[in-house]
Amino acid sequence: MSIFHQDAFFWRLIHLTRSLSNETDKWKLFGSILDECQNVTFCDGATLYLLEEDEEGMRLDFAMAQNKSLGLNQKFCEPGQSALTPINIHPSDSDTSQTQSIAAYCALQNKSVCVEDAYCTNQFNVSGIKNFDDLFDYKTRSVLSVPVAKPNQKVLGVIQLINPQNPLSGTVARYSESQITIVEALASLLATILESAKLEQSEGELLIRLSQPKAADAIFERVLDEAMRVSRADGATIYWLCKHPPQRLEFVALKNTSLNLSLSPAESEANTIAPLLLEINGEANLHNVATFTAISKQVVNIDDAYNNTTFDFSGMKSFDQQHGYTSRSFLSVPLMNHEQEVIGVMQLINARNAFTQEVVPFAPRLEPIVKALASYAAMTLENDLLLHPVSEEKNPGFRAQR
Repeated sequence: MSIFHQDAFFWRLIHLTRSLSNETDKWKLFGSILDECQNVTFCDGATLYLLEEDEEGMRLDFAMAQNKSLGLNQKFCEPGQSALTPINIHPSDSDTSQTQSIAAYCALQNKSVCVEDAYCTNQFNVSGIKNFDDLFDYKTRSVLSVPVAKPNQKVLGVIQLINPQNPLSGTVARYSESQITIVEALASLLATILESAKLEQSEGELLIRLSQPKAADAIFERVLDEAMRVSRADGATIYWLCKHPPQRLEFVALKNTSLNLSLSPAESEANTIAPLLLEINGEANLHNVATFTAISKQVVNIDDAYNNTTFDFSGMKSFDQQHGYTSRSFLSVPLMNHEQEVIGVMQLINARNAFTQEVVPFAPRLEPIVKALASYAAMTLENDLLLHPVSEEKNPGFRAQR
C-alpha cells in the first residue's frame, strides 16, 4: 500500500472513530470494523470472534461473519445460534500450536498470525476452516488472524480475514505488512469499544445485584467475588473504618482462591489479623498501603510488593510465610459512601493472566471499574448497616464503626 493510500486510510480511521463514538448498536459497530478491514485488504471474507469464559473454560464464539463470494452476512446474537462450532482454547497447549486453530493460537499468543495457504500448513489445526469450506462449498487459502486487544492488554477477541484479492486480476493475493498494521489498528479500536461496553455492563450488573437486600456478611462476600472476577485477582480483603478513637481499619472479610480461604471476623483465624491504625504517635500512618488508601482516598497500584520500598509490607510477608504464599501485585481501593467519605478499604492481590495463570500487575485500565464497584459496594453496605445495625457481640468486626 502506497504512502498516499496509508494517509488516506488513517484519515478514514479518524472519521470512523468519530462516527463510532456515538453508535450504540454494537452490531453496526462490528460491521463497520469488518467492512473497513475488508476494504483495506481487499479480502473476500471476514469473521469476528469474541473471547468468552465460563466454568467450562475459554472459547472463541462466532459473533459476525461476512463473505462477498458467498453473499454471507450473519451475526450471532446468542451462543449456539451459529452452525459453526465455537473454538475452544486450551492454555496448556499454548506451546504446541499444532493442536490449536489459527484463531486460538492468535488469541493465546496475543499476536497476529498470517498463513499463506491454510491447506498446506503443518503448524496449525485447520479442521475448523475445512468444516467451513465443506459447509459453504468454499476454498479458504490465505488467512490473517489479528487479536482484538490494545497494546500489551488482555485479548477480547480475534478478527480473521480470508482470501485477499488482487483488485486488478481478482486472484488470491498476499497480505502486505502495511495492510496488517492497519488491521491491527482497527482491531485495537474495536478493543477500546468492547472494553468500554464490558465495563459499563459490569457496573450495571453489579449495581443490580448489590441493590438486592442481603445481610452485611453476604454483601461483603458478593463484593469480593465480583471484584476478583472483574480483575482476575487471586485474593481480596476488605477493611472497615472504625471512627471511634483510635481510628483504625478493622478486618471484615478475606478470600483467596489458591489457598481456598474465605474468612470473616467470626472465624478463629481472623482474630490474628490486627487492626491498622490510621495514626501512630499522633502522625498519619502513611507507611501501610491500606491506611494510606484510606487517608489519601487514592487508588494504589503496586506491581511487586516485595520490591516496593514505599510501603511497609511486613504484615503481608507474615501472612505469606504462615500460608506458604507469595503476594506480588496489589490494588488498594477506598470504599467511599454517598458523601465521598472513606468507610473502608478493599485490597485485591495477585492479578492473573487469563491464559497462563501467571501473576501479573493489575492493568491500570481496571482501576476506574474497580473503584466504581467499590463505591457501589460501600453505598449498599452503609445503607444496609443503617437499616440493620450489627451488634458488637454478633460481629466484632463492626465495633464502633460509626
